[in-house]
This record gives sequence, C-alpha cells and structure tokens, in this order.
Amino acid sequence: MPPKFTGVDFYNIDGLLSEEERAIRDTVRAWIDENLMPVIGDAYVAGKFPKQLIPGMAELGLFGANLPEAYGCAGLNNVAYGLIMQELERGDSGVRSFASVQGALVMYPIYAFGSEEQKKQWLPQMASGKVIGCFGLTEPDYGSNPAGMITVAKETKDGWVLNGAKMWITNGSTAQAAIIWALVERRNSRLRGISGAASRSSTTSAGSNEPEISSTPSLAPERTSAPSPEPVCAPLSSTYTPIRCRARSRSSSSRGTPCP
Repeated sequence: MPPKFTGVDFYNIDGLLSEEERAIRDTVRAWIDENLMPVIGDAYVAGKFPKQLIPGMAELGLFGANLPEAYGCAGLNNVAYGLIMQELERGDSGVRSFASVQGALVMYPIYAFGSEEQKKQWLPQMASGKVIGCFGLTEPDYGSNPAGMITVAKETKDGWVLNGAKMWITNGSTAQAAIIWALVERRNSRLRGISGAASRSSTTSAGSNEPEISSTPSLAPERTSAPSPEPVCAPLSSTYTPIRCRARSRSSSSRGTPCP
C-alpha cells in the first residue's frame, strides 16, 4: 500500500491557514488516501467514473461547500473550499471536475440567481448527492464564448423550448439537472441569456451522446421543453453572468493545478 501523502509546503502556506482550515484539508486528504486512491487506477483503465464515491463526498460536505448551511451545504469559507478542491485534484482531476461542476457551475448559479423556492428545491438535493448537475454553456462551434452562442430559448405557453447543441459537458451523461445557457434575443448587439435547470424526466427530451472513454459528453437539446413554464434562473442581460459562473469554476480548477 502506498505511503500516506503528507503534503509539500515549500512556502509555509500552512502557517497562513486557520486551525479549522487545516483540519478540513487534512480530513479530505485522509478520505482521498483511504477511498479514492485504491480505486481510481482501475476506474481510469475501465473508462468509468467511480460513482460509489459520491455518497462519501456528500457526507463530507464537498458539494457546494462554500454555500450557506441553510440550504444543506457546509457553509465554509473560500479558503477551505479551495483546499478541498486541491486535495480532490491530487487524487484525480476528473473527480475534482465532478465536484467543482456540481458546486460552482450548478449549485452556485441556482444560489446566486434562482428564486428562494428554487434554492430550497435544488440545493439540498445536490448537496446530498441525490441530484447530480451539469452546466451547458460550451458549444461545438464557439466553445465557451457566450457571445457566439447559437443555442436559442423560446418561451411558450407550455414552457421554455430549447434549440441547439452543447458539447464537452462534464457530468452531462449522468446529470438529473442541467443549467443550460441559451440565447433569448439579440438587441442592439447585446446578448440576453437564460439559464435553466431541466430535470431529466419523461417531460424532458434532452439527449446525451457520450463517446467511449469520455467524461464530457455532448448534449443535443433540440426542441427540448423544460418541465416548468418558469426558468430556473431569470433571463439575464449581457454575457457577464455566464462568465461570472465560469470564473467561479476557474477558481476551483486553479486550486488543483499546483498539486504534485
């Protein structure tokens, strides 16, 4: 059995952390060594995500860890959240991506822009790992540039109808909820966007095309109707809001890259 990871701290970063932050980091570090490291090699060879780890991650409060306790989250500060992401990245980049998409790209937009009813409906379920989410911004032709987005959303009397395609969507093949960014209208060259969480139920016809050995499948929401006539997050002007959500995720990613 490989030796336990004790950390590398050339700049004495530990001295800048509070006792609570170090305790959180050490708890996640131990969990990674005991639960993730023994299985991740086989999971990589098999091309499968180790879904059996999700309940343990939820029990530790790793999903949306820096969101309020009132919604079932851990209510940690951003430093503690970054340390969690760093330890997850040390174990496996895909596992870190899974957690940061869940928290930063799905739970955070609902928390920041959703109604109180929507927060209470979605956030506790996602914090517990009972609902997995994905974030549909990236498209085949324009990548993650919301100004070039061609997916469109139209409100009808029965709900929102989506037309378009998304690609490289982490968690896309397993998600029960999706935050989908779509173009509502162009007015004087200004983009208005809508984000929505669509349950993968019989009322939602969103398709997922997952290539073999890939954790980032495509979504083809061609004429996909959301099950509610109300968007999960209200229509928002300009490209600032999707970029703000991406910045939240980039913070998670950057915490992981320095890990050995």
